[in-house]
Amino acid sequence: MRTRMCPTPTTFTVIERLMDPPPMTTVAQLESVLTCPECGHARRELMPTDACQFFYECERCKTVLRPKAGDCCVFCSYGSVKCPPVTARQGCACGNASR
Repeated sequence: MRTRMCPTPTTFTVIERLMDPPPMTTVAQLESVLTCPECGHARRELMPTDACQFFYECERCKTVLRPKAGDCCVFCSYGSVKCPPVTARQGCACGNASR
């Protein structure tokens, strides 16, 4: 004869907790692909987290990129991902651009 145990409410609670997705957290992406508006060259770059990068020289055509009006850095103007402070909705780290 086989004895079958019924799950207790505690067992269900543990199982439900294991099945719940973890809480979502926002993690800033630290890489962005900068694309030169002059020649179209694209390169993945690491973004600084504590400062704005005002200048970037394209390695192909040597054009010096500067932020567009209203943007705080070259990543906000030409990158595939905005800079970490803007992405986190904290505003610009340098305070130069109004958001």
